[in-house]
Amino acid sequence: MNTTAIILAAGKGTRMKTDLPKVLHPVCNRPMLAYVLDACRAVNCAKLVVVIGYGGDQIRQAFAGQNDIVWVEQTQQHGTGHAAQVCIPALQGLTGEVLVLAGDGPLVQAPTLAELLDIHRRRQAACTLATSLLPEPGNYGRIVRDKTGELVGIVEYLDATEEQHKIQEVNVSLYCFDIPLLLQVLPDLKNDNAKGEYYLTDTLGMLKARGYRLAAVPAVPPEDVLSINDRVQLAEVNRVLQKRIQNELMLSGVTIEDPGTTWIDPRARIGRDTTIRAMTVIDGPCRIGAGCTVGPMAHLRECTVADQQTVEHVHG
Repeated sequence: MNTTAIILAAGKGTRMKTDLPKVLHPVCNRPMLAYVLDACRAVNCAKLVVVIGYGGDQIRQAFAGQNDIVWVEQTQQHGTGHAAQVCIPALQGLTGEVLVLAGDGPLVQAPTLAELLDIHRRRQAACTLATSLLPEPGNYGRIVRDKTGELVGIVEYLDATEEQHKIQEVNVSLYCFDIPLLLQVLPDLKNDNAKGEYYLTDTLGMLKARGYRLAAVPAVPPEDVLSINDRVQLAEVNRVLQKRIQNELMLSGVTIEDPGTTWIDPRARIGRDTTIRAMTVIDGPCRIGAGCTVGPMAHLRECTVADQQTVEHVHG
């Protein structure tokens, strides 16, 4: 079945206090948008529709040569629904489903998208949400279900009752739509709300009113919910992703003596039985063989290290 993705990447990121487009800010040495694109590719999205606005030329240049990307300009930002509306020409004539996700959420993982797609197909839904169960749900929109567990809709925090505030299942803005059905309702979105914006979440009620089925699956681990709106969150996401990188290496047979003082680029490849000692930085697509010892206090930059070598200081 054909799968498409819409990735929302048009925001300026005002709270980042930066001239660089938000989705180009590096997370573990790669633009945050790159992780979202990789997750979509891992579930066989053949077409990646990326909505750009502020700094669009810089974003295009950063991903030049990636032929599965279709760039769509959103010159003015009028909400998530408006961002989807500008994608209508890119979706015309397509069948199958479309994932809609944020370009500033680099913690999204392919298994989450795979589970979302699986539930969407098995339930034959018009729209399926990937939700998260949060012990402290904060200001997220709440997922409302009926007594049978069927999805009724999303209630925004400010509109929720005191009882609904107790709901721990929340909307994290990760959707899967049937493309022809989404195209039915997108042109009818209204912006008669306090912000005067077009909300993608309004399509759920429109689809349900037309007799189509909705679904929701709590597929998003709480750790993955964090998106990036400022540099404090950027640092938090860096820490989470660095932990993932190091855990994957350790489970593959690499010893990392002190993960807290070690930093490893996600593009690095390290052989089994290699030991990474404390206060070591491995930058760029390094290739380190098996049975090596690196560090302590080494800094490797885009280098190759043969098997059974010891690198004690700066190398690269």
